[in-house]
Amino acid sequence: MEIRFFLPHLAYLEIDSMIFFPTLLISLLFHVKRHYKALLLSIIITAPIFLIWDFLATGIRSWSFNPKWVLGIYVIDLPIEEVLFFVVTPFATLLIYDFVQSKMKDHTLSSFSQRNMGIFALVLLILGFFASDHSYTFIDLIYASLSIFLVELFDKDLFTSRNYWVFLLLTYIPFLIFDYFLTSLPVVIYGHNSILNIRVFTIPIEDFIYSFSMMNIYTLFYRRGMRIWI
Repeated sequence: MEIRFFLPHLAYLEIDSMIFFPTLLISLLFHVKRHYKALLLSIIITAPIFLIWDFLATGIRSWSFNPKWVLGIYVIDLPIEEVLFFVVTPFATLLIYDFVQSKMKDHTLSSFSQRNMGIFALVLLILGFFASDHSYTFIDLIYASLSIFLVELFDKDLFTSRNYWVFLLLTYIPFLIFDYFLTSLPVVIYGHNSILNIRVFTIPIEDFIYSFSMMNIYTLFYRRGMRIWI
């Protein structure tokens, strides 16, 4: 399916721009307090974690990028737009976190205790090995599990924060829009048997888990950075 307002070779850059520039305008026009040092720390630590996966995944053909919709400038096997994605996404989504934190009184959710989240992480880990025939699904579940263990190791209050789960749910609104663009054009092409092929519209179920892992780790190190500089 081709969406008419995307231009050949510019589509992925347009999507990155649609994520970044509205957020920048909101930050400037409404004088939203952003914690830029903490944001930079989060990006510096988290982006390489997912870029390593991205390089490996393209190497084994878990997914690839449609040359019709990218500039053709590559960092090894990744389009430059894919690298930028790991900068513009936290820049935009963590604005939502700042907004939720500033506007909502937080509450502790005991159901997301360290014990319960640890059990959930173990279940994801086990499911990952059952899905080892599907390369994206397998690594996706491993990363999701490890993201939970990382949070529990370094910031055990994150998952018991009601505001975090409100933020996480809100991130799926732009996720549905932009990932629909990426998967319907498609910019991203999934390899044979790399996914379960269970989709919401054109979006593989694995992408929802991927986003969960990313938000966990970006937010973890964002909060760590805020504790350092605030």
